[in-house]
Amino acid sequence: MIITELKKCIQNNQKAILATIIDKKGSSYRQVGAKSLILLDGTTFGVLSGGCIEQDLFEHAKEVFETGEPKEVIYDLRNDDQTPWGLGVGCNGVITIWLTLINPIENRREAEKMLDVFTRQYVSNGAFTIGTVITSDNQELIQPGYILDTKEMDFVHNPMNKLNGILKNQILTIDEKALELTIFLETITPAPSIVIFGAGPDALSLTNQLKLLNWHVTMVDHRPGYLNEENFPNVDEMILVPPREFPNDLYLNNSYTVIMTHHYEQDLIFLKGLIQMEPAYIGLLGPKRRYENIKSDLLREGVLIPQNILDKIHTPIGLDIGSETPEEIALSIAAEIMSFKNKGSYQPLKWKRGSIHQPSLEYQNCKLKEFV
Repeated sequence: MIITELKKCIQNNQKAILATIIDKKGSSYRQVGAKSLILLDGTTFGVLSGGCIEQDLFEHAKEVFETGEPKEVIYDLRNDDQTPWGLGVGCNGVITIWLTLINPIENRREAEKMLDVFTRQYVSNGAFTIGTVITSDNQELIQPGYILDTKEMDFVHNPMNKLNGILKNQILTIDEKALELTIFLETITPAPSIVIFGAGPDALSLTNQLKLLNWHVTMVDHRPGYLNEENFPNVDEMILVPPREFPNDLYLNNSYTVIMTHHYEQDLIFLKGLIQMEPAYIGLLGPKRRYENIKSDLLREGVLIPQNILDKIHTPIGLDIGSETPEEIALSIAAEIMSFKNKGSYQPLKWKRGSIHQPSLEYQNCKLKEFV
């Protein structure tokens, strides 16, 4: 993850290059706002293409390491035959990448400001806006590469309610009496969060899979021998609860949830608690018959699951990819969660009409098998 490596760079006073796609025309592997972190030895965290530009981009990054000056790099990959670094992997557009140096030795304040931007993705309750200065006609006042955070946006005398209304990442020109700037305006959305109930061995595979996808993961369990940092080093938050109890201090801000304790009574208690909290998604591990038994037991307790909650419950959880091992099951679960979050179709891309990133859900007529 970029945030993990950026923390290491700042702690160890090591330089790094942050590469950001600030504009694109036509098709591209990643969208505007995508980032990667490039180290001095060429190690890269995060990708901006399918491999068609990374080697050449490192050559430009070396120049930024040497000069300290940010740089704009444009790749026109519409004619792959004439592109020396083209690898024929599907890049067929024009992308503009902004390279900026993160130097914790000479400019620690700016380095920590960028780290704060990444950190806020995990703690912010809503989207926020930042601006990266691309050009400035008064570099004594403000230099290219400078990060304007939400408060500093007032510097350019733009009402924040107007800026916050621009949700699309884009390049803007701001012309004031004493200053003209070109900035890359970027809306940073909070990292998606998920609460996993159950700290069994299979939960580790799911946690690792979700952390690769940049999720904020909270783990809930009643067994201290299972729920600890040694077993789950990547978990962001751990909540230990007494047996047969629901965590009273749990805060769900449109979070996703997965129940996988492998303990019937505990699963029932957790599902009963989630009904009152209305999360964005409830995944329950196990067969349909087990879920029907849980619903029947809840009904005997006088608990009727509202329809809006029933629509959010996914069980058996996961996509049918023939999963057997914990790693395969984790991939299946993560794939369904991502498809639900991104309003996907749960179907192969080969059946989709139009471009891959087109939001349309038009697919060829087909029937999916329903498994019990």
